[in-house]
Amino acid sequence: MALLRPDLMQALLPARERERIEAYALDDAGAGTDVFGTSATGIGNAYALAYWLHRYYFRVVSTGHENIPLSRGGVVVGNHSGVLPFDGVMISTDVFRHTDPPRLVRFMVDFFVYSMPYLGTLFRSLGQVPGTRRNFDGLIEEGHLVGIFPEGADALGKPAEDRYELFPFSHGHVELAARHGAPVVPFGVVGAEEQQTVITNLQPLARALNLPFIPVTRTFPWFGPAGLLPKPVRYFIHYGEPLEIDPAVLESIEVRATEVERVRDAVREQIRVGLEHRRLVNEGRA
Repeated sequence: MALLRPDLMQALLPARERERIEAYALDDAGAGTDVFGTSATGIGNAYALAYWLHRYYFRVVSTGHENIPLSRGGVVVGNHSGVLPFDGVMISTDVFRHTDPPRLVRFMVDFFVYSMPYLGTLFRSLGQVPGTRRNFDGLIEEGHLVGIFPEGADALGKPAEDRYELFPFSHGHVELAARHGAPVVPFGVVGAEEQQTVITNLQPLARALNLPFIPVTRTFPWFGPAGLLPKPVRYFIHYGEPLEIDPAVLESIEVRATEVERVRDAVREQIRVGLEHRRLVNEGRA
């Protein structure tokens, strides 16, 4: 099945990557989409573009793929930054590239995205879904990988002085993982913090427009929408060993808090590994 025009497929993807798209198993519920609104065409088009960004623009270096479940549901959790969510795109692309058979990380997306004309439909077609308990339950029960940024969308607007400092984590991911007995795979992304330098956040205006943040950067809003384009920084992504969440989080607030911090510490460790890896690469020692 051709998911893109042949000339674009040839231009954007090598043959082995086109084969990966064809190998992805989409459970068609009718009208060419699965029950979550994801289409094979949407995944194919998105991957063709994201692959180019992954390999040539952000030049992603990643390790720890052996920690990603190959045949069961799981929760993929990590840090968030960069003004625009290219970090989520690179995680989904990286996992798709480095799992066999290919696996798609479906991120829980904040509701404000789905209030925007056409954008919500686009995100659904690419496999991303609104962050509801029902969607999470359905994805895990069907054996999917679910991506969550527990810092929330506010973390996209981190100022420069907070680089690689984690905001407090929400607790929903540990409760949902515990309820389904699903492993939590922590990841750390290094590089996204430098793709845009946030000077300040226009929070009053953002609240008035029902947006999580409105950043002021060195290039935005001065250069209009083009000012939001990320710098071609190199990404370093590291996946840690899966964590099994204590089922007692469903009954105890204290256990829940402990497990949230355990996940947060694991993400912090992956960030540390990524920063060290980047340092060694920059020094020509890796």
